[in-house]
Order: sequence, then structure tokens, then C-alpha cells
Amino acid sequence: MPAHDSPLEAVLPLAPLQEGLFFHSLLGQGGVDEYVSQAALRLDGPLDRDRLRAACRAVVGRHTALRTSFQQRKNGQAVQLVHRKVTVPVTELDLAGPDSGDRTDA
Repeated sequence: MPAHDSPLEAVLPLAPLQEGLFFHSLLGQGGVDEYVSQAALRLDGPLDRDRLRAACRAVVGRHTALRTSFQQRKNGQAVQLVHRKVTVPVTELDLAGPDSGDRTDA
């Protein structure tokens, strides 16, 4: 496969700090990763879902750090894989149901 058809932009070695973060993520495999944070937002008013999805895709497309994953090679060495494209998952929850207890749980 020619390089320009590759799904990867680059394969890079890890910086020393990244090696430490990767090591700690392997120790806690299956649990909470203290080095990954997520944010939940409350949006009031009308929402343009298509525009929000497009904005998320644009941010991820612009910043390589958001398209980078770590992988271990067969020899155990960890590398960064910079992907050309990634799918940005967007989950919508409809909390307009009648049971407020279910809304609180969700």
C-alpha cells in the first residue's frame, strides 16, 4: 500500500513522559485511567446536532494529539500511531421520558 493511502500519518517513538503514562495505563488495565479526562456539558436551548458533530470532527481533525493512540509492538516497544482520520462518537440521550427517577439515573 503506498504511504499516501495509509490510514496512519506517522508512527513515532514515545517521549519519556509518555512511556510513564503508558506504563501506568497498563497497570490499571480495565479500570479508570487517571490520565484521561472526560467532560460532560449541559446545553440549554435549541441544539443543532449536525453543527455540533461537525465542530467535534473539525477539532479532532485539526489536532494530531486527538488522533493519536499508543500501541505495543511485538517486541514490547510502545509507539504512537497518528491516525489520518478517526470517527468521533457522539452519544445522545433523550431524557424527556415521564419518570424523573430514570432521568436522574441516566
